[in-house]
Amino acid sequence: MARIQIGQVDEAILRAVNRLQYLTAAQLGRLLYPHARDENRYVQRRLRRLAENDYLLRLRELPTPRIGSAPHIFTLADQGRQHLSSRGVALTSSYYRPSEERQKARDNPFIEHTLAAVDVLVAAECLCRDTAVSMPRLLVERQLKRMNVRVQPAGQPDARPAAVIPDAWFELVVTEDEPVYVALELDRGTEGQQHWRRKVASLVAWADGPYREIFQADNLTVAVVVPSVARRIQLSEWTHDELASIDQTSLADIFLFTEASPVTTPPIELFLFPLWYPAGAGIPVSLLDLPEDGQLLLSVGESSSSSEAPLAPPGEQLPPQPEAVDVPWDGVEREIEDVVEEETEDSMRPQEESDEDDFAWELMDDDEGGGLAR
Repeated sequence: MARIQIGQVDEAILRAVNRLQYLTAAQLGRLLYPHARDENRYVQRRLRRLAENDYLLRLRELPTPRIGSAPHIFTLADQGRQHLSSRGVALTSSYYRPSEERQKARDNPFIEHTLAAVDVLVAAECLCRDTAVSMPRLLVERQLKRMNVRVQPAGQPDARPAAVIPDAWFELVVTEDEPVYVALELDRGTEGQQHWRRKVASLVAWADGPYREIFQADNLTVAVVVPSVARRIQLSEWTHDELASIDQTSLADIFLFTEASPVTTPPIELFLFPLWYPAGAGIPVSLLDLPEDGQLLLSVGESSSSSEAPLAPPGEQLPPQPEAVDVPWDGVEREIEDVVEEETEDSMRPQEESDEDDFAWELMDDDEGGGLAR
């Protein structure tokens, strides 16, 4: 098989998949081409081309929605990993077994949970693309799991040590303000009170113990995304009750809860509007504070440049992205080289992804070492 030419579009896609581990066409569309109105058909073609040439691994389809076809999930494959490594890009994970990736993709709770976490990270990347916010550091769940950090849950001296593995951890910086460090937690409404309170006690011990040294961070926000208002109120009350029982109510403000969807809520609103409720509180706050001068939005020219940085690992620069977001869409397709043969609209049904979240943590069995894991 002749090796294809990797252009700027392909480079941006490969780097995004490497950074976020798993992506669908809809997620990539929101990230790279927010103004496209082609129902992700262009992104689908680019993904298919990269998958057919072993730069990406196309995993199984998600459950078929009521309208349209089921979206595929993509992760980095051998050629894509070799290409990025040759460009000096650090791989998010050096371990890769196609059979294991396919097996994980067949686990509906795992893959739906993972993609729901990616939805939040895509929203954060889009915020950085469109505003003066930056994200210097990002660790996905697989990277956090490799740290193997275990703590004794606060107030539970007889409990088993717990492995604290958030769904993601990232650093956000608003202009010249101090960084805000976020541990992402997602909930689907499946955990009972005892399980959730044990998680809260473990997070408290984590924040008060190894967290600062490991992450070189002096603050922490545990951002919890939930599926409904009722669930948000329930988890908020459970969290406050657990903090009170272990005499740690001073940490209530670091636990923030929202039922806002990261897919349908504009990123600026998700992060900068008062949509987040502290544990036990009824008045919402924003996840990030606006700068004192109120200057956050970038000009059109600045936005095009800023959108590249979130896709690159810390210390790297992403090559300039194609001007697809700023010029008529039909013109973009004429300018891109090596595009696979166009398919007619009739043969390309719109793809829609499920925004249903699955975010359960489970107690690990004794033979797995005990503790908390998703």
